[in-house]
Amino acid sequence: VGNKKVYDPRSYSQVGEEGMAARVVQACRELRSAGTTQG
Repeated sequence: VGNKKVYDPRSYSQVGEEGMAARVVQACRELRSAGTTQG
């Protein structure tokens, strides 16, 4: 079967989620909305 870690799609999802979270934080800083609440 091989090494599961090589082809497991969850590893790609985790890397993508971390990248997206970093991008959202960057966008909030650029829009000066970091630390504020919505509503």
